[in-house]
Amino acid sequence: VMVKSDQTSVFHPSILYVEVAMRALIRMLLLLVLTVTAQGSNPAPFLTSIVEHMERAQSEISIPNHVTRDYRFGRQDSAKVDSDVFADVDFRTGKYTVKKVSGSAAGVQVVKRILEQEVSIAASSQKSRLTAVTQENYVFSYLGETILDGQSYYLLRLAPKRPKQPELISGQVWVDQQSFLIRRIEGEVKSSSWWVKKIHIRLDFASPRGMWVLNGMEAVASVRYLGDRKLTSQMSSFSGEAASVVAAKSAKRVRIARRSLAVSVLK
Repeated sequence: VMVKSDQTSVFHPSILYVEVAMRALIRMLLLLVLTVTAQGSNPAPFLTSIVEHMERAQSEISIPNHVTRDYRFGRQDSAKVDSDVFADVDFRTGKYTVKKVSGSAAGVQVVKRILEQEVSIAASSQKSRLTAVTQENYVFSYLGETILDGQSYYLLRLAPKRPKQPELISGQVWVDQQSFLIRRIEGEVKSSSWWVKKIHIRLDFASPRGMWVLNGMEAVASVRYLGDRKLTSQMSSFSGEAASVVAAKSAKRVRIARRSLAVSVLK
């Protein structure tokens, strides 16, 4: 672009700067469009890979055969604990034992109902299959990546295929990008009682010593006429056989899984 000054054509440097900036902006916009298009064209293969590897990791990891938990029951809006219950659960025998109780009896009854349901599911392969976080029981949606306690996770939406089944959670699941094990599940479950309007639950898992364990739980129930009640549990100890062989196989599968996920994104 030329401008005239004193009968002489002169190239103005500001014009060149604007042209260069506009070209750079156009390149950035094109790159953004191509990136979004590439990501949007492959959600199904990417999601399917994550879910399949998650299911495989869950099936190969060992779980404890005995755990001890501390349950606490009280009002959601109060720091006071109405009931404190220590319980042992033996998944080999399908039995639980309440070891120590303090406070009101209401918390004990709630804990007993939960433990009865838990050991019932654990003792039945059919019930376990119908409550597992798998494609048989849920419709999954990919929400993106997220950070939890400094680690990277895939965040998936959970939609129960049988919404009226009280053991299934409508919410989100955090899947570890390295091991493909579930770290957290959070959402709402269907209440089987007219007195309870809704139940919001969060389950936190850990994988110490090559095992996958329920490390903590928080459930808040909205009870008609009584307000919100909160139940929490924290694992204090667990025992079970080490899973060194399974862990070694899982590590190999994880490496393969990461490679296949990378390929599915680039397709």
